[in-house]
Amino acid sequence: MATIRSYLQWSIVVINTFCVILGILGVVESALELQKYNYGSLDYTEKVVQIVMGVALVVSAFIGCGGALNGSLKLLSLYIFVLLMLMIGHVWKLWRYDESRIRNSVEVMITYTWIEELVERGKMNALQYSYHCCGKRGYSDYTVLSLKIPDSCYQVEKNNKKTFYPYGEGCLLAVSKAYLDIYRAEKWFHVSLIGVEFFGIVLTVALICNLTADTLRYSY
Repeated sequence: MATIRSYLQWSIVVINTFCVILGILGVVESALELQKYNYGSLDYTEKVVQIVMGVALVVSAFIGCGGALNGSLKLLSLYIFVLLMLMIGHVWKLWRYDESRIRNSVEVMITYTWIEELVERGKMNALQYSYHCCGKRGYSDYTVLSLKIPDSCYQVEKNNKKTFYPYGEGCLLAVSKAYLDIYRAEKWFHVSLIGVEFFGIVLTVALICNLTADTLRYSY
């Protein structure tokens, strides 16, 4: 029984070490993405929820390790409860998965920025530099309005000279692709965490049963 308990304890420690890493990565990624959205928007709120879930995952990992190494039934029970709440949160995120919402959000943002560009030149520069795109739908957005194509639409080569042709892809498509790539990665991140947390619950229940059996055996 002692060998089985030791195996379960250290398995829980290993899983929670993995959860700490995932939780920290999730918090950092969500914090970086947070600045892309307007305060109070639905996307902003979801990123805040993800940060809270990441912090909760890290905290639960320490609770799980403490409960496993000390053989504390109270801590292990609390650990299971937190993991169940996190799993519900992941399911909620997956239930709300909607790529069309991301596309619409990006379109609103790009359209607004493009309108600003027409009023005050340079408003599109940050997007065009970051996503290697030009205009809303392409560099022709500038040419049809007899506007000079900005330097941010050109790739700078090693000799600090810009290429002859501007980026062919518009920012609406380029930014949508980038946002959707992150969004899809987040979906599989949540799916993976559900699996890890479920496995953590199974191991913890097994450890609780092992500890309870030993307690009952020694009480007689």
